[in-house]
Formats: sequence, structure tokens, C-alpha cells
Amino acid sequence: MLTYENFVAVLLGAIERAGLNIAYTQELIDTHALGRSLSITCLPDGVEDDHGPEEPSLRAVVAFRWSPEFTVFSLRGADSLDDIEHFVDERLFARSRTGPSLDVEVIYYLPLTPLQQRDVAALPLLAHAVQELHGTLVEEHEVMRVDGVLAFDVDGMARVQGVSALRIWSLDDALYDVELLALTFEELCTELHAMLELLYAQFGPSEGSEPQSFDSFGSDRRYFKPPTA
Repeated sequence: MLTYENFVAVLLGAIERAGLNIAYTQELIDTHALGRSLSITCLPDGVEDDHGPEEPSLRAVVAFRWSPEFTVFSLRGADSLDDIEHFVDERLFARSRTGPSLDVEVIYYLPLTPLQQRDVAALPLLAHAVQELHGTLVEEHEVMRVDGVLAFDVDGMARVQGVSALRIWSLDDALYDVELLALTFEELCTELHAMLELLYAQFGPSEGSEPQSFDSFGSDRRYFKPPTA
């Protein structure tokens, strides 16, 4: 199995070759269990991060969690499996009893106008529009899930707080083969780049429009960027 360092190097190489517009990255380590996680935030081409505390309104985040068991398995090989299998989350071995499986998530966050925030009834149409865009890039069974978050004010009025779309890439054999992993990440980055551009063309700010206000839900609805690696 590839090590964490190998895995990340292949991912970063694919991102660089795809020419993705990276806003920032975040790499964390669990000081108790020694698990690691990495997230990389991408923006549409030509869009610059304003370096403010708020997250960019239209973005894609590539993220994965590297379990501490992965590190043991990648350094000690298959012989270590018998020693740790009783302590490992069964989801890590759901796809292959010969070793771990890992999911890489790509989450797309959509900008919302004040009108879209107020129009809860239009949320299914918005979700369908996003899935139709994704359907132009993938097979029908691969179309990603769209999630909506509702917020209710003190008067019980509902508003759309956020809309995101999730695409999951499950890695099995690619965890053991650099070339296969590189091909998988190339496909991931190509799709991500194309989807971001489609979303920006349909949902991005029109020329000359004012930027979306992050205060539309009040001060308790502000989301701030994490520390970056």
C-alpha cells in the first residue's frame, strides 16, 4: 500500500497538471490517534480568493481522512493486518478484505442570492439544475447528491442557508498502484475543473454585479476559513 506521503504527492501532481485554481489547503493531524486529513479548496479559473475570513461563496473542496491504521498497513504491509483488524473501523475494509479502502470527497459549495435564500420552494429545482450539469460529465448512475441546509429565524421563517453537492471517489486497488492512482486523480481533477467552470457559468456573479453579502443571515451565520497548511 502507498504511504500517506506517496498518496499526497500523486494527488498534488494531478492537481498541478490539471491547472486547478487552488485557494488554500488545510492539513490536520489527530494528536491522540495520529490520523491525518487533508482538504484542498479550489476556485473557478480566474477567480481570486480575497483572503478574507469568509469562505469563497463558490468553491470545491477535495478532502480525505487518512486513518492511523492506514499508516501501519502502508509501512508494515499485509502481515500487520492480523494484528490490527480487531481494532479497525470495519468501514475501512468494506470493499476488500486484503486491505483498506479510502474515499476521497469532492464537495461543491454554491453561492446563493438573497432571492434564492428566501425561496425554499425552489430548492428542488436548484438541486436538479446542479445534477443536470454534472450529468453532462458523467454516467447517469454517477450523478452526485445535492444537499440543502435550512435555517429558521425566531419567527419560524425558513431560509436556505447553504447548498452543496457531494461526489465520492472510492479508492481500492489504486491505493497499491501509483500509476492507477495517478489515472484516478487525473480523472477526478478533470471532472472537478469542468464542473467548477459549469457552476461558475450558471451560478457565478454576473458582470458588474455586487458581491453576495455574507451578513444575510446575521452575524451568527458567518463561516470562517480554517487555518491553512
